[in-house]
Amino acid sequence: MEEEQIRKAVANRDPEAMEWVMNHYAGLLWKIAHSILHHASTEEIEECVADTFFAFWQNPDAFQSGRSSLKNYLATITKHKAIDRYRKLNRRTELTYEEEIHSVQTDDLLVQMISKETYTELNQMIESFPEPEREIMKRRFYEGQRPHEISEALSLHVRQVHNKLYRSRQRLRTWWMNRK
Repeated sequence: MEEEQIRKAVANRDPEAMEWVMNHYAGLLWKIAHSILHHASTEEIEECVADTFFAFWQNPDAFQSGRSSLKNYLATITKHKAIDRYRKLNRRTELTYEEEIHSVQTDDLLVQMISKETYTELNQMIESFPEPEREIMKRRFYEGQRPHEISEALSLHVRQVHNKLYRSRQRLRTWWMNRK
């Protein structure tokens, strides 16, 4: 596929074009994110790559095929997102002991109240996913399995697992933003 055709197809919300992009560039973007976030969790790296694809999906017109290749464009986005995530992970806020104790107690109570309601809603949403997305999400987020473990258990390519996780996260983000 020619890069301008890809951009136009993504701008027209063609999921096959986006899947093509993810299949061709996920490995490279993973390596870039990992080179910056090497001390971060696998989930942080996955989120960084997913955020790159999401940014391209949201605004494909920002890519100009005459100025750069799609590969370089996505690599640059990933690099910037990884640097931002690195800074965020390493930022420390300094609280007094009293502020920290109060914050922890308040946060714990709020988190407990919100998390029970949210957990139920989230679980219902995931249950509505078609297979194998439902099984992949359960294995990833409830059982903590890594994409390569999921791919082996479900006899799927690792890239398919990454793509389905990406799409499921997109669906959850949309649901989260539109709820209430």
